[in-house]
Amino acid sequence: MFALPHFSSRIVVGIGSSCIAVVGWSFARSMRGFPTDPHLWLPRLVVRSVADIRRLDRIAVVWIGLIAWSVTVTALHFAGVTLEIYSAISWWDLLTHSMSGFGIAALAVLTHRDRVAMDGSVWWVVPTIVAVGAGFEVYEFAFKAFWHDWTVRKYVVDTVVDLVMNTLGGTVVTTAASGYLTAIDRPRPDSSSPNHAD
Repeated sequence: MFALPHFSSRIVVGIGSSCIAVVGWSFARSMRGFPTDPHLWLPRLVVRSVADIRRLDRIAVVWIGLIAWSVTVTALHFAGVTLEIYSAISWWDLLTHSMSGFGIAALAVLTHRDRVAMDGSVWWVVPTIVAVGAGFEVYEFAFKAFWHDWTVRKYVVDTVVDLVMNTLGGTVVTTAASGYLTAIDRPRPDSSSPNHAD
């Protein structure tokens, strides 16, 4: 009888990725600043981006840049799949995963920037990116075939590297956003203060 590779020892990747997704999501939800109603995040993103782009100001340029970033990442991914670049160029997978983590984190911060500014916290983005990345690995396990001939070791290493690169991309955005929040929160010197040097 033919056995599906999903029920081989490589199931450890599917189960492990599922557990990482659940733990990452639970951790993100417990953090200060985590936006409410995650099931509404996609509609919020659409409404927010359309409203911001219509204003034709600096934030509109950021949205347009993120849209271009998303299109680029998607094009790189599909080029990697259709032209078999993933197997030919070892760092292609690193590039697409880190860019994906960066883009998703930037979209999350930009969509929820009012909440981020109000709470002064953006670090919930990192475990959210871990959860999203692990969820993508579950999707690949369930619906893709590229790993069917891989050893358990190769599959585990590939999955761990993918998750690390997603998280690195998201951490870059989170660190920049946190630095920005810290910078705008610093008290500015008062020019009327007696200690103010002219």
